[in-house]
Amino acid sequence: MLCYHDIGVDPKNATDYYVSPGLFASHLEWIRAWGLTIVPLAEIVDRLAAGRDLDGLVAITFDDALVGVKEHATPLLHTAGVPATVFVVTDVLGVDPPFWPGAARTMSAAELQTLTDTGLITLGSHTRSHASLPDVDPGEREAELIGSRAALEALTGTTVDLLAYPSGHHDDDTEEAAAAAGYRAGFTFTFGRTTRDTAQFAIPRFCIGPMHDKFRLARHLARPTGAWAS
Repeated sequence: MLCYHDIGVDPKNATDYYVSPGLFASHLEWIRAWGLTIVPLAEIVDRLAAGRDLDGLVAITFDDALVGVKEHATPLLHTAGVPATVFVVTDVLGVDPPFWPGAARTMSAAELQTLTDTGLITLGSHTRSHASLPDVDPGEREAELIGSRAALEALTGTTVDLLAYPSGHHDDDTEEAAAAAGYRAGFTFTFGRTTRDTAQFAIPRFCIGPMHDKFRLARHLARPTGAWAS
């Protein structure tokens, strides 16, 4: 599972997770050249739930729904025929994200609809406000989870049941609340491989940034399960 944030060319919006269009395009090319298959995120979840093989599969995700995903990543995904999932903070659309000073603005509702119209991009929840879910009271946590899901389903007209925890923060109570809110999987920032033994609400992802050249990306994708801390 690869987790990107913004894709762009403007140095003033550069952050630790800012990836240029050229590097992103190279990532897609290298992944396929290494014999891996990029599949929709939902396929990974389906296979995990069914106990099916996950070897050789890669999923592309973007957190925060920043505008560079529409402007720079989407054309590259379309050209390559690659699916992706964008995790959206639903109460923070079309504005500079208050949870990430200096980052580019988030996409508007209309821009998100344009993304889903491509048929390659699906939306997932990143909560309503990007709150750290283990650090809020149960009522607020429930509102973050249920409210964001409802807003995205109203926007897309489809079921939204995948969740990326803001900042990767989660605990047992958060996982239980996500399941109760109707989600069927939760994604973290814990580095590691997804295997048949991975917990459905603690699925690891690799956070990708500008430092991920060909060697570093290959190293991440090739490391065996036992090479990662449990």
